[in-house]
Amino acid sequence: MRRKNLRQFILFGSVVMLGLLLVQGYWLKRAFDIEERQFNHAVQLAMKHVADSIVADHPDTETGDIQVRQLSGKFFFAELNAAVDPEVLDILIQNELAIRRIRADYELGVYRADDDTLVYGQYIPATIQWQLDNAVPHTPADGEKRNFAIFFPNKFSVIAGELHIWLFSTVVLLLMTAFFVYAMLSLLQERRLAEIKEDFINNLTHEFKTPIANIELASEALKTNRIPDGKQEQYYNIIYDENRRLKTQVERILQLASFDHNALNLDKKIVNVHHLLQRLTTSIGVRIKETAGVMHVDLNASNPNIFADEFHLANTVYNLLDNAAKFCKDRPEISISTRNENEGLLISIRDAGIGIGKEFQKHVFDRFFRVPTGDVHNVKGFGLGLSYVKTIVEAHRGSISLYSEPDRGSRFDIYLPKE
Repeated sequence: MRRKNLRQFILFGSVVMLGLLLVQGYWLKRAFDIEERQFNHAVQLAMKHVADSIVADHPDTETGDIQVRQLSGKFFFAELNAAVDPEVLDILIQNELAIRRIRADYELGVYRADDDTLVYGQYIPATIQWQLDNAVPHTPADGEKRNFAIFFPNKFSVIAGELHIWLFSTVVLLLMTAFFVYAMLSLLQERRLAEIKEDFINNLTHEFKTPIANIELASEALKTNRIPDGKQEQYYNIIYDENRRLKTQVERILQLASFDHNALNLDKKIVNVHHLLQRLTTSIGVRIKETAGVMHVDLNASNPNIFADEFHLANTVYNLLDNAAKFCKDRPEISISTRNENEGLLISIRDAGIGIGKEFQKHVFDRFFRVPTGDVHNVKGFGLGLSYVKTIVEAHRGSISLYSEPDRGSRFDIYLPKE
């Protein structure tokens, strides 16, 4: 799938899923509001019927039209203005709520009508009868008029529990959305891997094509004796160097591929890192001098000995030095230093090159990743070097950190434990 089509597909799918979520949310809210209105209406009817029953049992009570008001989402108040026994009131309320199939816990409050003083109140679970049976009676004083109120602390959870089909459909839709997001992320990952593979094949073709062409030209010149006097050795060196370059690239690819299938077996022994670094800097220093570059070596570790695989460790440091030499502005300027830290060794390699943008730094250790520079082939490589470096460092139970700014260079810090 082409990038443009993929973006359109993801955009269309995201709009559809967002639309479904909004519609589902709208209808879920409407269903909840309808259920809440029915709950409120049923409670008000129950309280009105209770109040009418109490007034009917006290014909001597002078009262007007009884008002039942909802003072808040969970609080209902009845202006009874009549003498009432709280225990009888509890039973009447439970009966009326049961008739209307309201099985919600509530708090009952009884107030003096003249000053709204609470004279009775306790938490009454609607399904627990023993609290009524063991309640302390509260007999009102003669002629004392009272009002009562009911508070439902778990009202919204009770209403939500009635929306079984709506909640089920919402959960199903959320699962579908999660699956869609996962599928899109997987699709993007597959697309990225396909692009990496395509870029790798292009780089592989370029990296192999150039030395093969050089070997072919040099071999043809030697075969046809079209070489000026004294130049034979130069053509032999071309063939030898290009062949070694091909061998190195093939070995690197095969070595990294083997990491996917087999555990990396390290041949560890005591290695003097200072001796290893001096050998590597001498080797790469020739190339640095040819480009008028400079290299600063500052080996400050008091104990440079660690338990490591010398071959892989040498390749790791060489990869970093090679990158520092390649990714420079005009001429390479490289600094390498060591120091002991946390009973281990810290190797720092710094350059004054082109640097790496923050958006790319988290990917530089990914296999096949290459920082875009405007030209795919302006710097040779497969994007395998830093992946190899990280693999080797972690195999030694160490860590590697990158600090870089565009146009200000980069610094790689490698920490290796002593053992």
